[in-house]
Amino acid sequence: MHRPLSLLAAACLLAACSQPEPGGKPGKARLPAEPARNAKSDRPADSDDAGASTRLTVYSGDYDALGQLTQPMPGMPGYALVERPLRYTLAAGSNAVTATNVSPAMDVEAALLQPRSPGVGVVGQRYIGALSGTQDVLARAIGMKIAVEHTSGGAKQTDSGTLLAANDGLSLALNDGRIKVIHDYDNFSIIDAGDALPREAALQWTVEAEKPGDAAFVLSYPMGGMAWRAEYLARIAPGKGCQLALDGAAQVSNRSGVTFSNARLTLVAGEPRRSVTGGGARYREMAYADAYAAAPAAAPPPPAERRSGEYHAYELPGTSRVSNGATERLPLFAARDSVACERVYLLDGGEPGWIPDRPQLAPDGAGATGKQPVVASVVIQNTGDAGLGRALPAGRVRVFDGEDFLGESPLGHTANGEEIRLQVGTAFDLSAEREATAFSVDRSGRTITESFAIELRNAKQEAATVRVIEPLPRWRDWELVDSSIAADAKGAQKVEFLVPVPAEGTTTLTYTVRYRWPRELNP
Repeated sequence: MHRPLSLLAAACLLAACSQPEPGGKPGKARLPAEPARNAKSDRPADSDDAGASTRLTVYSGDYDALGQLTQPMPGMPGYALVERPLRYTLAAGSNAVTATNVSPAMDVEAALLQPRSPGVGVVGQRYIGALSGTQDVLARAIGMKIAVEHTSGGAKQTDSGTLLAANDGLSLALNDGRIKVIHDYDNFSIIDAGDALPREAALQWTVEAEKPGDAAFVLSYPMGGMAWRAEYLARIAPGKGCQLALDGAAQVSNRSGVTFSNARLTLVAGEPRRSVTGGGARYREMAYADAYAAAPAAAPPPPAERRSGEYHAYELPGTSRVSNGATERLPLFAARDSVACERVYLLDGGEPGWIPDRPQLAPDGAGATGKQPVVASVVIQNTGDAGLGRALPAGRVRVFDGEDFLGESPLGHTANGEEIRLQVGTAFDLSAEREATAFSVDRSGRTITESFAIELRNAKQEAATVRVIEPLPRWRDWELVDSSIAADAKGAQKVEFLVPVPAEGTTTLTYTVRYRWPRELNP
């Protein structure tokens, strides 16, 4: 079958295979066509520092989107920062060193190898991307000998030659001097590919050393492919009142293509703004500033102090293993055995999504009528007095009443001192019906008057209190002129009532609201 070569793959080929121009100026970060020598060492070319562990900082956000992906790639959801210690044995002069086990989802332009030993400097850097598919293999195989199996005249045939092009079919230079174009083929194989095609993504550097010996480095880069969210378990204790035990864990999802087996893990509850650049960055030579590469004899600067900025950071004790393709559950904070809570039943008409620029005179548009659900909620005050009092990162809360599952609720980033309201489901034994009972417009008096009746029914054998939130969407200037139950709270365009409903009984809330508009308006 013929597989055309994409323009992107051809562009990647040119970037990956291009060689630097001869005569580059000294001190520039241009990689020589063949670095002077490889780092001499009994260690592998990619040598992690055995005495140190990788620092891995993972940011929240994109957790659900990341779970749908399996193939690591640049620009994928999630965000993490990697700081990986490396150690090489260098010869005096120019050395070529390589690091494998790097993520295909890394931000290549931001990758940085920093020396931690005096007399050592980084001259240039190149990223070699892992093979991404058939077209990528063909693009990199141009100039190599390949064997192509195809069908001609109903018979299987194999042609071998040097691959010249892979655009409209495969163009081969055969051993007898002919050039043959094969449009439809069954498969192909590369003859004596050796190490010409990479088996995995890698970073390569040219490193200058004043004298031979061991040298320490830190490789740092941001990448996609990792995200986390909090996972909470709240269990309400049996008996009267409301006390719950709260346990918090972190769910860390890794789709980066790399396993971190010995990572000092920091989880940041925050989503920093990121600048998204165009494609074509997978295979590119990059230049460092002259000042960075010019004076390899100078000692490296001390590491910068790491801060969490506007976010909350959680540093997990010890080291963790975060396997590629896995979701790891890690402890976030010690369980709280007794947190004060409140069971709340909520009938929420919703807040208006906008403030009208003039009074709304049409009879409709005052909210839903008819039967309405009453939502069961659990409310927690995030304070020390209530038994909590700590910043809680965003995630999911699963709520149990003893051994019975009540429901689950999303939780946004919640600061210390804020109220937590968990809506866990619709109450089975509580119901409501909302009706508009009166509506009138007095243009000469510039008023709208509107009345509602909300009937609440309780089939429980104990009394219940329902918090009723009513929207006031018609105009910003309003007053509550009458209500059967005093308002508990008022907002810019809403009013709230706490309505007691007797056991196996009914309560009807009625209220009347009047809107006024100024003389200069003509609705």
